[in-house]
Amino acid sequence: MFNIQNVKKAKNEKEEKEISYERISVVPSDLQNIFVSNTKTSDLLSELNNTSNLVDAIELIIDNTPDGKMAKNIYLRLANQGFNVTWKNATNNRTVKRYDAEFRSFCARMGKNNSAGIDGIIDQLHESSIARGGMAVEILVSKSANDIEDVVLVDPASIVEFQWLPDQNRYAAYQQQTSGKKVDLYEGNFFFVPHEPKVGHPDGTLQFAPAVTTMSQYLQLLQDSLTVLNRIGFPRYKTTINRKSLVESSVDKSEEGQRKLFERTFNEVRSNLARIGKNNDIISFDDIQTEPLGGGNSGGIDVRAWFEAIEPLVVNSFQLTPVLMGRLTSGSYSLGSVEFKIVTDTVDSMRRGSKRILEEIFKMWARVKGYNIYPVVTYNPIDWEKEIDKLDVQLKKMEYYRRAEEYKYIDKSTAAMESVGVEKPSSEQSDGFYEYVQRYFSLNENNENNTQGNGQLNNTIEGGDNS
Repeated sequence: MFNIQNVKKAKNEKEEKEISYERISVVPSDLQNIFVSNTKTSDLLSELNNTSNLVDAIELIIDNTPDGKMAKNIYLRLANQGFNVTWKNATNNRTVKRYDAEFRSFCARMGKNNSAGIDGIIDQLHESSIARGGMAVEILVSKSANDIEDVVLVDPASIVEFQWLPDQNRYAAYQQQTSGKKVDLYEGNFFFVPHEPKVGHPDGTLQFAPAVTTMSQYLQLLQDSLTVLNRIGFPRYKTTINRKSLVESSVDKSEEGQRKLFERTFNEVRSNLARIGKNNDIISFDDIQTEPLGGGNSGGIDVRAWFEAIEPLVVNSFQLTPVLMGRLTSGSYSLGSVEFKIVTDTVDSMRRGSKRILEEIFKMWARVKGYNIYPVVTYNPIDWEKEIDKLDVQLKKMEYYRRAEEYKYIDKSTAAMESVGVEKPSSEQSDGFYEYVQRYFSLNENNENNTQGNGQLNNTIEGGDNS
């Protein structure tokens, strides 16, 4: 006989992917031996123009330009405001706390290559999302299959090909292997979230891609402005030797004598000018004239219009506001709520991707440990600025769950867990009235003439279930 319950059960039960016990992704050859170098960039514009790879150009901008460094720091600091992990029982969806200490130890030892812990991994995930087109990790499970050894980040830019597999109805992600053999990263414990992918594309987009062209133009403008300044911005001296008067003053009228006279006079004037300091005056005979050349605005150009045109492009290339980028030339220096919401919504969109990655990592940890639980990752809101705001929200939350428990919508243990994070209340019995009823009673007790208020209180007490 056909049983609809069996069909629903089969549909709801998701088949877990088999856990891989060996690493599939490889470390790129250029990262296998890393030599620490603090060599400065001699000509950033030339290096940027000669960089053909878009990802390398973006990394060059982030590492060597103030705007790139500022934009990356803003995104990372807004994104990593801390997070909370709530473990739920996979059978009854109730919150459990018994694994918290073990889980914190697991988070602290992740990222063993740089001892960054899970917070460092989050920063690297977000930086990879905005600068390299997505977030990718591979979870390394121990050979004994009872623990996770580490979580390694995979560079999305190292994925050279996505190939559609019709029989599996998915794309395969191939990384450049040292042996030349193509290996599908999804054969391991690999998880990839692309950054703002285009329709039908499994790969992500580069958020700072417009900054490559804009910063190249901006650096070119700076270089050209410095060239103009060096050519006509500083005064120089033009010295003219009167050839006719010099010949007339010569004793030796022969051609060889005049040639030596011209050469001696020229070298003497040049030597005297070279020795002139900023506090010295110029003295010459009437057959030698010295006058300043340049230093004024008559021979230059006004570059302010060019900078005013390119300033908004720099800010827009990093998808931030002039206030956050420190490029506000006029107007108010306060950040409007709408402007800030656009920025935070952009960051929240990125954080939803890292939330999925984190939940997959934590889910794998619980699976290899044999715990029948699943994680729920919640990031702290970005726009909380004061601790008093957090306390106000927490009090409102406590009141909400207290009333829900009073009306029998939830039990006392659920209210205690959701409001203050404990598994169960200290006592199953409620001591007296609820807080808001007590406050209402004290207010009306001080005003005996307000009979209407006393009547409402009596109705509340008689009609409510205040055990």
